[in-house]
Amino acid sequence: MIITIDLYNSTPAYLQITDAVREAIALGSLQAGDKLPPIRETAVNTRVNRNTVSRAYLELEHQGLVQARQGSGFFVTEDGAEQEKLSRRESVKAKIGELLAEASLTDITAEELLKLVENEANDFEKEGKSK
Repeated sequence: MIITIDLYNSTPAYLQITDAVREAIALGSLQAGDKLPPIRETAVNTRVNRNTVSRAYLELEHQGLVQARQGSGFFVTEDGAEQEKLSRRESVKAKIGELLAEASLTDITAEELLKLVENEANDFEKEGKSK
């Protein structure tokens, strides 16, 4: 797993690390029982302080996605992938609520909105298949 940090991004480095691990879990490239790269290695590879990586890993542990094993490192929990998918589903629901509110302000009907989403989904799938 490769974690990159964008120093020009306003998102704190520890959150960029957290997001990268969460994405790897969601995509399945990190699965239950897999070990995260050691803190020192991740710090060197991302050019951030070890405390920053430690903070990210502890945040992931707090979210229930990874578990620390004394002297062994951090490992993806058995239900980490399921928890991440549920979290992302809730995020999508919240964004749908925002989208509905915005649509109502611009007089877009539910039918029109569904058609727009369907068209965008089709375009998204076509782009994914062409890569």
